[in-house]
Amino acid sequence: MRKEEMREYFFRVKELEKISHAYIIEEESGQEADALAGDFAALLECEKGTGCGTCHSCLAYASGNHPDIIRVSHEKPDSIGVEEIRRQLVDDITIRPYSSPYKVYLVPEAEKLTVQAQNALLKTLEEPPYYGMIFLLTSNAGKLLPTILSRSVLLKLTEEEREELLLPEEDRNLFLSLLRQAGQLTVAQMADSVKTLKERKIPAGAAAALARVYLRDVLVLQSTGKRELLRMPEELDGYQEWAGEVSSHALHQILEEIDAMESRILSNVNYELAVELLLLTMKTTKKLGEHSGVVQEDF
Repeated sequence: MRKEEMREYFFRVKELEKISHAYIIEEESGQEADALAGDFAALLECEKGTGCGTCHSCLAYASGNHPDIIRVSHEKPDSIGVEEIRRQLVDDITIRPYSSPYKVYLVPEAEKLTVQAQNALLKTLEEPPYYGMIFLLTSNAGKLLPTILSRSVLLKLTEEEREELLLPEEDRNLFLSLLRQAGQLTVAQMADSVKTLKERKIPAGAAAALARVYLRDVLVLQSTGKRELLRMPEELDGYQEWAGEVSSHALHQILEEIDAMESRILSNVNYELAVELLLLTMKTTKKLGEHSGVVQEDF
């Protein structure tokens, strides 16, 4: 799961009120996992429920002084001991939140938890208080006990794929222009453009990667409004138009069609037909969005 996919996942579980008491986020470096868990904690505690960044709770988190978002630390560089986990988490979680709906614990380098520390944590995972939430952030989930794994939601954060950047600039700009204008192109214009794509031998994988980034940026803008999270911020004007006219559900359907386009091309289905089907889906979806006036739906 890539970073923005995980961010979308957390927004979705919040909206659907299907939040778990324990998450394990596995990532090789641990830096992105830490930031994602912290941002989700801040979103849950936000007084406006949006991660606004301006309320008292969000400002407290940004300053590193939120009383109900606790980061577990350890003195020994190679291990997190049982007394540390008891003092900072197991015993502390029995105290209700100071000022927020949740009490959230972030445990970086969770692979360093000793067996005794994991066993001490296990009872809390088995019978968590309704307000408690624990994030175990690790580079190797395999070092955690099976009983810990079975009582947590395991999410694996993968490296961002930047295959779309492998396209030469001219080819990249050509394909991006098609994505921007998909709602306005006539069928004849679409066919001519796709023919040009084929002649330039734009790889299916790179084209699909570029389309995924474009649509996921639209979803990120639609769900968070945060421009700093965009992979291609230079496309903001086009994103705003899509985000204002097409529902998130429809955007996810287009993402599925991107996967289908790539599969068709790799299966030796006619290149032009596969890309035209994607663009037609985008064109139809955008037109329906304009006519219905729908701005956004739940995931």
